[in-house]
Amino acid sequence: MRFAKHTILVIFLFSSRFGHTQGEFITVGKDSIAIYLEDQGEGKPILFIPGWTMTSQFFISQKDYFSKKYRYLSYDPRSHGKSTKTAYHNTYKNHAVELEDIIRKKKLQNVILVGWSSGCATIYEYARAFGIENLSHLVFIDEPPKWIGDRNSEWVYGTFEGYRESLKSLIENRKDYAFGTANWMTAKDLDSTEAGWMVNQMLMTPNGAALSLYIDGMISDYNAVVKGLDGKIPMLFMVQDSWYESSANWLKQHVPTATVLAIPSHAAFWEAPEQFNVNLESFITGH
Repeated sequence: MRFAKHTILVIFLFSSRFGHTQGEFITVGKDSIAIYLEDQGEGKPILFIPGWTMTSQFFISQKDYFSKKYRYLSYDPRSHGKSTKTAYHNTYKNHAVELEDIIRKKKLQNVILVGWSSGCATIYEYARAFGIENLSHLVFIDEPPKWIGDRNSEWVYGTFEGYRESLKSLIENRKDYAFGTANWMTAKDLDSTEAGWMVNQMLMTPNGAALSLYIDGMISDYNAVVKGLDGKIPMLFMVQDSWYESSANWLKQHVPTATVLAIPSHAAFWEAPEQFNVNLESFITGH
């Protein structure tokens, strides 16, 4: 009986989350690379941007939910997932340029942007370069506008000293680092099937590109950008329970018009999609 239940679980996981998905490739960027894009549904466009080394496939539950009422879009950024891999232009500034190409070529208007983790950096770079005139809402999933700084006065992940060993681990054993990332971003213990799928998605990004984007995230500072957006566009910050209080305090002081919501984990949209989707839609319809 135990074996049968486990077998059914594995089949369910593969059919509902890890199954085949259909998308298209769109040409973007100064070097005309191919970006894998999923575009489904009709109505107001809501575009999900995955984080560092992640892919559009993490948002399967959001596609199923939002494509019924909205025009759902998500994509694999340069060097991620099914998109073209390059040894150059792997920065969030360049990702923002390519996001603008997608928005322009797909003729999107009044767009809701949802960034997960380092996908938030793409949104900040986009706002800085192209403004927010064609955007209606900004949603940031569990990412501070600055990775490294003073925890006593800023909302940050930590200090450079704290990142030293993390960076060494990334360089020395990328696969182990990916497994560590998968387990860090979920509140529950992952089974081997789920963890293996996540790691395989992450390892689709080549080592050089992963390192370039990691360093870009470490050295970037978007504090001024997010402060400058205050009051100009509805913004939702979804932050995990473990640092909700400190992040909410910083946002209340510097971005007082933003909405802040606690979520159970870095990848809450994956672990608790029903509640996540309802909360996200409530923010969109209420602002």
